[in-house]
Amino acid sequence: MKHAHSRLPEPGSASISRITGEPGNPLEDKVITLEGSYCSLCGPLTNLPVRQNLSAAIERSVQKGIRAAIMVVKVGDLTEINHWHGYEVGDQVIRTVMERIEASLHESDFVGRLGGGHFLVFLNHRMEREALAERVQSLLAAVSDPMKFGPGPLLINASAGVSLMPDDADSADELLRNSELALRKAGTGRARFFSQDLQAHLAGYAEVRSALVGALEREEFFLVYQPQVCAVIGRVLGVEALLRWQSPALGQVPPDRFIPVAENVGLMPRLGDWVLASACRQAGQWRAEGKSLRVAVNISATQLEDSQFSDRVRAILAEQALPAEWLELEVTESMLVGDVAECQRALQAIRRAGVKLALDDFGTGYSNLAYLRHFTFDTLKIDRLFTNAMNNDSSGDALVRAIVATGSELGLDIVAEGVETAEQAEALRKLGCSRMQGYYFSRPVPAAEISVMPGIDAADEAPTLL
Repeated sequence: MKHAHSRLPEPGSASISRITGEPGNPLEDKVITLEGSYCSLCGPLTNLPVRQNLSAAIERSVQKGIRAAIMVVKVGDLTEINHWHGYEVGDQVIRTVMERIEASLHESDFVGRLGGGHFLVFLNHRMEREALAERVQSLLAAVSDPMKFGPGPLLINASAGVSLMPDDADSADELLRNSELALRKAGTGRARFFSQDLQAHLAGYAEVRSALVGALEREEFFLVYQPQVCAVIGRVLGVEALLRWQSPALGQVPPDRFIPVAENVGLMPRLGDWVLASACRQAGQWRAEGKSLRVAVNISATQLEDSQFSDRVRAILAEQALPAEWLELEVTESMLVGDVAECQRALQAIRRAGVKLALDDFGTGYSNLAYLRHFTFDTLKIDRLFTNAMNNDSSGDALVRAIVATGSELGLDIVAEGVETAEQAEALRKLGCSRMQGYYFSRPVPAAEISVMPGIDAADEAPTLL
């Protein structure tokens, strides 16, 4: 079987043929010719057609009723490769990927470069969906094979999004857009096919993204607070501040829906600072009312990575006349993956400001004891998944017991999240948890409801954690 031509004519050619079968084959549906000058058609690095000409080729295939898969392949880590190894190596990666794709093509397939590390692969097919998925995965595996480079192999992370013509769309632009939408949800090293469910999900994403524009300025965000109670005597020691959004267009939007979008569009630095300032302002008001309540605030990865963040924390505390020990900042384990030294620097700067640090959602995702060895925390928060597993089986109890014992041995305050029953609360108290929070005690509520809760000590000093 012949492969599609993968090299283009020399500069000056009037036209190029990018989809070919046997030379001289008269079947018109086997040949797509791109008219125009060489320079306008092709990128200088890969000698491949550029986006607008690929779109024209796909459109001609649509008009002829050809069944095909439009596959957009993304080479990940290209920016890092250029940074660490130089642009010549990055260019070689692009050329290698191009050659690997071309070697995987069948008759009447073709490939073009969309820009950066993105390639479009046109797979002319009349096969079942399962067979096509296997072919897509095989092509992706070929692209991702480590590349020989210097003293050792260079890893290539690739992913792909795929749409089918005419099933998913009947125009080139829509097919390309659908493939790129699928690519966004594929994940590293994986391929994903476009679907109507995916389109609905991404439409929802776009809806949230649009509504977020100006939401902070319109004062659509607000905070609620969930009490943290002493495991021994049951009095309220502090609260966790939780962000909520009431959108005029969308209603109340769940945090797990809008926070990822806010992170992607770059809103989290400003929104995170607003949360911090608002929570500290409220803590200052409670203190002025004679109530001793430490406030815990979740911070984002972008805030932690900002070298000026600890200075802003100090400024906010000073503005609200709030002693630093009344504030606790919570970080998740996933934020600590990467540059250990840089994370240590950021956390130490916060601790030097006198603020308490909590490791949130301990026991999930990236968890291991190395975090407790490399980083200094005041508080360890047990994820609700482990709390909910208690009393269901012996392994759930054993895991919580091990976490509490480890934290206690390191001198950490232990907080259990997601406490929903009296049985869980009693078991956690016996295990030695310092604080508990969850629906058994209270749902997240407005600040006014916290103010009237019984059992809050006078605010002579920050609450003592038993």
